[in-house]
Amino acid sequence: MARARDLRARGDPVSGLLPLSLSAVAVLAAAAAWLARDRRRLARRLRDEQAERAGQRDALARAALTRERARIAHELHDVVAHGVSMMTLGVGAGRMIMDKDPVRARETLWAAEESGRQALTELQRALGLLRAEGAEGGARTRAPQPRLADLADLLARVRTEGLSVDVVEDGRPVEIGPALELSAYRIVQEALGNTLRHTGARSACVTLRWRPGFLDLLVRDDGRAGPGAGTGTADTAGPALVGIRERVTLFGGTLETVSLEEGGSELRARLPTVDARATYPPWEAVSPPR
Repeated sequence: MARARDLRARGDPVSGLLPLSLSAVAVLAAAAAWLARDRRRLARRLRDEQAERAGQRDALARAALTRERARIAHELHDVVAHGVSMMTLGVGAGRMIMDKDPVRARETLWAAEESGRQALTELQRALGLLRAEGAEGGARTRAPQPRLADLADLLARVRTEGLSVDVVEDGRPVEIGPALELSAYRIVQEALGNTLRHTGARSACVTLRWRPGFLDLLVRDDGRAGPGAGTGTADTAGPALVGIRERVTLFGGTLETVSLEEGGSELRARLPTVDARATYPPWEAVSPPR
């Protein structure tokens, strides 16, 4: 009895700890609630930033696509202008010699008619490309557009940049329209530029493979796989391959970028050389010999 009275007089230590424990629990509960709110806030911010980055990537992809379409349309404009000029000159010449040489006049007018048809076709393609909004302005040079005959100069410039490159022409070349020839040149140019910028290749080979109804453009290198490498249409490629894809699509062709077993990669662009679309053999049947 005396000891109990003594404990009550000095205070029970266990009962003294109870308020402190309750206070600690309350603090921990408040801290846990604050951390949970902060975690939810950070998660929302992360989702918002991810959505913003995705939107920026889409905007950059659309801008690159618009620039490429505008550039191709500008080039086609030069081709159309040339065709209309030839048509006008042919009609004028035919009119002047109609009475003196009817046979020659008919041939001249026929050539003018063909130029008109070709110019109309290329104009329709250009208008189709301009479905994208806007284009960057600025002064543009009016130099003649390159053709496949200018590939030698292009390869010489590429060699000065440190890439050893050869060209192989397989099959019998046929006459193709100036717009298709320009696109073929640009495809080779952009493919080699992509090789220089992204693959670290030391050598490359350009093959022009002529077959009835289509032209294959193959650009092979011995570097590491560049952007978009892998069987497919290079949807994840950089700006260079975006331009190539647009040019190929414009003429109803196909595009592949593949990694080679022996190392390196190969870009394969197939362009129809006739208006009537045919059933083409698979790539494996027309690839250049290993």
